[in-house]
Order: sequence, then structure tokens, then C-alpha cells
Amino acid sequence: MPLPNHRINYTKSAEEVFEMAMWKGYKFLKGRNLDSWLSYSWSMLFGRPMTDFDLKNLQHFLKKKRALDLKIKCSEKLSHNERMFQNSFIGKDGYIYMNKMMCNAEFSNPRETARINKLLKQAEKDRLARYEEYEIRHLHEMAQKQKFNNAEYTYKGKKIKWN
Repeated sequence: MPLPNHRINYTKSAEEVFEMAMWKGYKFLKGRNLDSWLSYSWSMLFGRPMTDFDLKNLQHFLKKKRALDLKIKCSEKLSHNERMFQNSFIGKDGYIYMNKMMCNAEFSNPRETARINKLLKQAEKDRLARYEEYEIRHLHEMAQKQKFNNAEYTYKGKKIKWN
């Protein structure tokens, strides 16, 4: 089933427009109003007139999203509400939508985490060993094929080749 148009994620586009309006249009100069720049830009992006409520709501949403991204980059622990907020996005029509997903709590058992990491490292070593074994087998097979082709075996006057 195709995704409805209004469910397309426009969060990054809205954030870029917000940054451009703030730093290139508004420039924190007297006599300029950030809301007028945002109203014009976002109404063009979303294809509908923006009200004062929409402007305040989207600004707050983007600031909260930026703070959450910073918290994730600093690898800090997220609360349940922050994990739920991760599933929110701005739709094509400029409204904020939320994917309803149950977020599992972060796994905080250090012994189990250490055990899983050890198993993953062992699996990585095993995978590399299997790949090396496969490569050696393949090279051996290629060498046998080349030896057979160079031996110039003939049968009823025709040269036999290994294809």
C-alpha cells in the first residue's frame, strides 16, 4: 500500500528552511521579523498559508528535535518521552505527525551486553575465517583448472579444456 502524500517526511526540508530564514534572511537585524520570513518560506514549502500557531508550533518542534539530535550524538540516555518524540515528523502539509510505535526500554544489563558483544566479535572472526577458507578453496580450484588447461590433454585429436 503506497504511503499517503501527507505522510511524507518533510522534517529535514523544514529544518533547512528554518536555518536559511534565520541566518540568511532574518540575520537578527532590527526591523526584520523572523516570523514573516518563516511564514513566507514554509507556506511555499507546504503549499498552504501558515498561521501564528503553526509558526510557533513548528519552531518549537524543530528546536526540540535539534536538542534531541544533540543528545543522541552525545550518546546520552533518552527518556521514554524523548524516545517517543523520535517518531514524530513534519508531514508534506506542514502538520506534525507521529508514528505510533512502542519503544522498548534501553537495554541496561552490563553482563548481558558484554556477553553479546563477545559473541558478536567471535562471529566476526568466524565469518572472516570462513571467507578466507572459501578464497583459498577458490584459488586452489582455479589453479587446478589452469593446470588442466595447460596440460593439453587430447581425446580423438581434440584438445580437452576445462570450462
